Amino acid sequence: MSRTAAPETATSVLDIPIVIRGRVIEPGDDAIVFGGRGGAAFRQADPRRYARELVLASPGDLKDLYDTPIDEIIDFLAELGGRLTLDNPLMRKAFDLALEAGDMTEPVLRPIYEQFPRMFDRDRLGAQIDAKVGKDYLDGWVEQGGPGRSLVRIRAVGTRQLHIIAGNVPVTAGITIVRGALTKGDTLVKTPSNDPFTAAAIIRTMVELDPDHPVTRHFAVAYWKGGDAEVERQVITPNRIEKLTAWGGTASMTHIQKYLVPGIELIAMNPKLSISIIGREALEGEEARDRAALGVARMAGHMNQTACASTRVVYVECTDDEDDLALLEDFGHAVHRAFLALPPHESTAPKRPAPDLEEELRAIALDEEFYRVIGDTSSAGVVISRTADEPVEFARQLGNRIVNLVPVPDITKVPRWVSEETQTVGIFPESLRRRLRDGLALHGVQRTQPIDRSMQMNDLDPSQTVRLPHDGTEPFRRSVRWVVDTSAEAV
Repeated sequence: MSRTAAPETATSVLDIPIVIRGRVIEPGDDAIVFGGRGGAAFRQADPRRYARELVLASPGDLKDLYDTPIDEIIDFLAELGGRLTLDNPLMRKAFDLALEAGDMTEPVLRPIYEQFPRMFDRDRLGAQIDAKVGKDYLDGWVEQGGPGRSLVRIRAVGTRQLHIIAGNVPVTAGITIVRGALTKGDTLVKTPSNDPFTAAAIIRTMVELDPDHPVTRHFAVAYWKGGDAEVERQVITPNRIEKLTAWGGTASMTHIQKYLVPGIELIAMNPKLSISIIGREALEGEEARDRAALGVARMAGHMNQTACASTRVVYVECTDDEDDLALLEDFGHAVHRAFLALPPHESTAPKRPAPDLEEELRAIALDEEFYRVIGDTSSAGVVISRTADEPVEFARQLGNRIVNLVPVPDITKVPRWVSEETQTVGIFPESLRRRLRDGLALHGVQRTQPIDRSMQMNDLDPSQTVRLPHDGTEPFRRSVRWVVDTSAEAV
């Protein structure tokens, strides 16, 4: 591994620690400079030197966490959460580096970091783990029969976990740390190059709070370049890792497959895309048009279209005759106006243009028979397909607040075009959502929601959200090992 992999254009090089079970290892003579994304660079101790220490050698060493009551863990996390504000120099450093290395602008990124304390709210954590695993199952053996009739007991046992997290949205770091702690796991977090410090900042703050707490003693965090065989062959092995949670794109997920041998279970947070479906009602009146257009803009513009839940393709119920296409173009202009009017804390003009996407837009703009293009990748834009049922060929690459409107005469066909990789579908109006939700569910969609409530899940009563799965799976339940104990006589 080269001692410096940073680009010459990097504006600064920040020191990033490796943290191993309460021990903070700052970069020293063995430090390596890694090139982050967006021109950012960071320096860290050589991960190869510490690879074997990153993972727990013996599962028996989880006994201290196994014996710690879950309510004590929740209390510790809640106290930690109170320290995760931007007044904390560590969190501020994480924010500054994510701003430099990532794709989000300051007004969009700041509210994301401001929600970290809420993620560690005591009542929220307690309700979440009780609903998804069960406190009693984490703290002891739970009898499965009635009094005097039970021959069977079940317990949820913590595991040795590796989490390879994504950096497009920094909350992934907080989600991962909460899951590892609440499932009583020994947790190694591999950080991403576009957010190399948020997880380290949270765990460093945990060390400052109590370096000897059982939770602290079972967290490690480090960055290494994906594909570094010298690190990965020491870390990703079934005698040291039982559960591997991987977030990332297709290339990352394909790479990780080679390590999947008996003894390692993959909890895959596969790459996701999201869409919107708009009924004809949005084309038949100004009020409905503007309401649906605002919903599309919010769903695509939230986090500046960097999240899995961000809309890219919008299927609109209309034909491809000229009268309907004129209405569709009018709707496209309404979406573009809505993008530009979004408040800065929700969405802003992108940090930088997208040259490859801009080239695609310029090319299809020349073909007015089949496309109309509004806006650009420097602010926001809409591509209007003029052929029924046909998104643009580069739909998967849409970003920088660019959406593709596609006319669909028979809107009931859309469920046949989705798959397991389709995460969220925003729908207008409500009557259409109820008509399509079963078909969408059968074809793999993980969430349907009204378009005008997009991205407002956090506003709902926690009692309605603590049981929610993540992308169609239950990672909390899968992160523990479910153990059965039977007896010869009833208890």
